[in-house]
Amino acid sequence: MASTPVISTCSPEFRRNRRDQLLERLDRQLLLSGGNGERVALLVFNLQRFREINMSCGHAAGDTVLRLVAERIHGALRSCDSLFHIGNDEFAVLLTNLKSPQVVGLAARKILDAIDTDYALPGGVVSVTAVAGGAVFPEHAADRDGLLRGADTALHLAREQEQDFLIYDASLVAKEQQLANLKRNLSRALDNNDLMLHYQPQIDLQRGQLSGCEALVRWNHAEHGWIRPDVFIPVAEKSELIDTLTYWSINVALREWLDFCVHCRDGAIAVNLSARLLQSAEIVDLVRRALNIWGAEPGALILEVTESAMMSDPETALRVLTQLHEMGVTLSIDDFGTGYSSLAYLQKLPVSELKIDRSFVQHMADRPQDRKIVRSIIDLAHNLDMRVVAEGIEDKRSLDMLVNMGCDYGQGFYIARPMPAAQLNGWLQQAPWRKPAA
Repeated sequence: MASTPVISTCSPEFRRNRRDQLLERLDRQLLLSGGNGERVALLVFNLQRFREINMSCGHAAGDTVLRLVAERIHGALRSCDSLFHIGNDEFAVLLTNLKSPQVVGLAARKILDAIDTDYALPGGVVSVTAVAGGAVFPEHAADRDGLLRGADTALHLAREQEQDFLIYDASLVAKEQQLANLKRNLSRALDNNDLMLHYQPQIDLQRGQLSGCEALVRWNHAEHGWIRPDVFIPVAEKSELIDTLTYWSINVALREWLDFCVHCRDGAIAVNLSARLLQSAEIVDLVRRALNIWGAEPGALILEVTESAMMSDPETALRVLTQLHEMGVTLSIDDFGTGYSSLAYLQKLPVSELKIDRSFVQHMADRPQDRKIVRSIIDLAHNLDMRVVAEGIEDKRSLDMLVNMGCDYGQGFYIARPMPAAQLNGWLQQAPWRKPAA
């Protein structure tokens, strides 16, 4: 059967009729396929940022894009497949006469590649990409409604996991449910103040004294024990929880650091800033408010951002970082050397500090290539009038090499592991590092 033609209009009645046609076709096809043992697959495609096209170019342009996308999908299908426009920015494709479920992924990839292109409109050129989810009968569902749920679930998971295509998988659904539970528990932990900060000391390598600490979020769950940051931080970053978590971290870090450093003026506390917040001007107000609450000087706070976070939207990142810099907050590029920032972009940034990624520091004593990279980053930073922090120092040989290379600051397990604020004074009394002079 030839694929269903697609009309450019997007009226509610049109959408309803097209979805009704999909349901009718599914019922017929599943009845036929159940009798002859053939597989049927349902693919659901969501056009990314289609709303922006409607808003910036107008609905007429949006209708044109839909028609052009439909034509490209149509060209990627076999004569036995069917195409349906089921929502404003959603298409469904019904694949029939399938001998193996493995071909579904190949078909989805072919359609996604067909969609992913530039579309010429009267007002200019727009780029369109899509995300897709799929489910297969009888592997993933035994009836029409189950197949629809499976494809929709796979589409949702693809968006959540920042994939362009996923096929339904019960284990993925279970994982998603676990993440949803984790998000609820994290929200409650923030409400109940059940999180804590641990602090990893940073030392001035040239003067041999404490220069500050990096604040790291820790979560000791009442039932599940310690939950790793690399598990719950990504959950927070994909939701509004990262805003609350960051504001909480900045406030607690300033309060506890000021209590610890009541007699010193040179030390600073470093807090990690997520990619999500770097793309929002709200972080500027959050930081200003926290500094005012605790009466802290802006220079007492260091905000660490990764290269990858900055490069996702360089213009917005530059604007936000500039505002924070003008406020007096110190800015640091975390995990330097693992991203893709160019030297030209680096020169534009109001950044005072580069942190060498631990992957280069941990084994530099035994790997000449790592030593060359570390030395190059130190020289680069100093040439740009930036200070350098080496993280991941785990042995004395590496520490001594960094001192000889002229590295400014360092942190790592050899110096100290992250610890609660209450243990900082005890550690300092026993460690060979001193507090900065008052």
